[in-house]
Amino acid sequence: MVGGYKGRVEHEIRPVTADELPAFARAVDTAFGIHATEDMVAHMRSLVELDRTLAVVEDGEVVAGAAALTTEVTLPGLTTVPAAAVTEVGVLPTHRRRGLLTALMRRQLDDVAERGEPVAVLGASESAIYGRFGYGVAAMCSSIDIDTAHVRAALPRPEEGRLRLVNGEGTAVLLSAVHDRFRLTQPGEVSRTAGWWDAFHLDPELFRGDAGARFVVVYEDPAGTAAGYVTYRLKVDWLEEDEHVLFVEDMVATTPEARLAMWRYCASVDLVTTVRAINVPVDDAFPWTLADPRRFAVTGVSDLLWLRLVDLAAALAARRYGAEGALVVEVADPFRPAQAGRYRLDAGPDGAECRRDPTAGADLALGVAELGAAFLGGVRFSTLARAGLVDERRAGALARADALFASSPMPWCSTDF
Repeated sequence: MVGGYKGRVEHEIRPVTADELPAFARAVDTAFGIHATEDMVAHMRSLVELDRTLAVVEDGEVVAGAAALTTEVTLPGLTTVPAAAVTEVGVLPTHRRRGLLTALMRRQLDDVAERGEPVAVLGASESAIYGRFGYGVAAMCSSIDIDTAHVRAALPRPEEGRLRLVNGEGTAVLLSAVHDRFRLTQPGEVSRTAGWWDAFHLDPELFRGDAGARFVVVYEDPAGTAAGYVTYRLKVDWLEEDEHVLFVEDMVATTPEARLAMWRYCASVDLVTTVRAINVPVDDAFPWTLADPRRFAVTGVSDLLWLRLVDLAAALAARRYGAEGALVVEVADPFRPAQAGRYRLDAGPDGAECRRDPTAGADLALGVAELGAAFLGGVRFSTLARAGLVDERRAGALARADALFASSPMPWCSTDF
């Protein structure tokens, strides 16, 4: 039980049943300003794992909730580690500022630890919320517009594979197989559960915005193997011809050739004057293929994947590193103080060991959120130090940490959850 408002009400935190899921959906969706229609409840029913839901219940009413999906996240060195993908977090507007979210996050992280998942990840609706719970921004993304009228390749690029529109039965199996191969090549990417794919293919009207239904294009390499796909929507305004917009929804590829072919396809669809996407890798190669790279306009850069180290030693030992070396970090973790302390990392490209070592002299001192931000190589320790977030205790430690944690490619996550 958690303390209620001014001590007058007590709340229970527990998973919901299948019958209670509509009430859970109504509470969470209301927090986002959405009415939970039957389509939205069906979407949530497909997505969530009931035993990983957590609801705050007051007088029999769900007033706040959170959930997690059982996934894996790919790490630098292309190893994987079990992860909780946090989703469906919300508190009713009538119950804000009562500590309910804090209680949910504490209970959820305890559950994640009990399940043996070293990390938790999420996409934040508000970027000021999750730092206090120990989450750090581990991957960024770009939003972009492509002016299709002026897209020209810097060099001729003959197409060796083929692109085909797909729909109907078998589409889900095909896309999930491609994504599962892709995610093992991309640090920061998470696996997609069967429920995630079920929810994706429901395609509720609310998720379409003012665009149409989804199109799916698959790229097959010269051997006939599906090596990538793109899903997109079109907004076609016949009264304003300069407002034909293609919205890229999901683009993944197992080869650079497949990704470039799909970008070129999107930029060449008839009637389309603008290609728009809100989740593109910050190191995407496509603008470098253009004669005028300004046609690929970055309209914003934003936080994408937030990561929380739940078992710090296990997480650090699971990834691979860009150099051989040792590092002792002193980590503060106010939200889970039992995890705070000094850890010695002995690491290299072929493997790593990490253990608590309270007697070792610290090379760096930082918070768990900052270590989570640097964990996938998305930000350098020296950058965080210039922001006043990392203290270099031993000369040269920042440069050593930067070399150890470097990642290529940069971390990115295509999966919305």
